[in-house]
Amino acid sequence: MPRPKRQKTSETAMSDSSSSHPWADLPSQLSGAIEKANKAAQTDGQLSSFLRTDAITASSTFGIKGAGSNNAILATVSKDGKFDIRSGNPSDAEFTLSALPEQWQEFFKQTPVMPYQSYW
Repeated sequence: MPRPKRQKTSETAMSDSSSSHPWADLPSQLSGAIEKANKAAQTDGQLSSFLRTDAITASSTFGIKGAGSNNAILATVSKDGKFDIRSGNPSDAEFTLSALPEQWQEFFKQTPVMPYQSYW
């Protein structure tokens, strides 16, 4: 009786798909959206109100990236009331949410199907 084929582990699957998948580099896929988000942030009243509160005692940066990529989208909330989204190295963030490129592709569809509507 032949042995069953071995399944790829998640680590192998990530290394096989991450580098060649177009969504492995989130900043390149979302470059237009980053620019629009930064513009929208300048006129967003709720964000502006939050940025001016005493709740922000230190600047903080978080990121999102494709698994296996060294290029992330970083969002920084500054204690001086500024907000900025840019591309950069995930090591510049306090924390980074990483998902497989295939998962980001599904998440960023205009109408994502379950379970891709959110990450938590």
